[in-house]
Parts: sequence; structure tokens; C-alpha cells
Amino acid sequence: MIAQIVKVRARPGREQEFAAVARAMSGMVEANEPRTVAYKVFRTDDPLEFIVIEIYQDEAALDAHRESPHVAAVLPRLGGVVDGAPQVTKLQEVVI
Repeated sequence: MIAQIVKVRARPGREQEFAAVARAMSGMVEANEPRTVAYKVFRTDDPLEFIVIEIYQDEAALDAHRESPHVAAVLPRLGGVVDGAPQVTKLQEVVI
């Protein structure tokens, strides 16, 4: 499995809009991506900071997510809502 931790900062006053779009994206991923193990949106103590935890069965599942029509539809809606580029940390599962 692989995972991503995506840290996103919303523009001041736009945090509820970001939360709504991110929650809608989570629902679309869960409904349409069977090889996505988890796609959950969290908020930190900072009301403008969000963390998205993404877990995929493999790299092909992540690629399928990136190329999905629902991702293509949502990304333009985030342009004026996020403050800067997301910080992405990619993780590889430790297999012994």
C-alpha cells in the first residue's frame, strides 16, 4: 500500500467552502474508487489548515485517482479557495 498526507491551507474566510468541496471529494472517491482504501479529510487546531489522508492499494490506484473525472471536476473549484500549494508527503508501507 501507499499513502499520502496532504496538508492544505484555506484562504481566510473560505475555510467552510474548502471543507464542503473536500468533503464532497471524499464522498466521490469512496463511491467511485474501489482500490482507494481511505480518503479522509481532517481539520487541525488551526481553522484554516486541513489534512487529507489518502491510502491506496498501489501506485496504479493513486494514478487512477489522479486521472479520475471527479478529481478533474473538483480541482478548478479549489483555485480561489486554497492559500498556496498543498504540501504532499508520500508514504510507502513497510512490508517485512
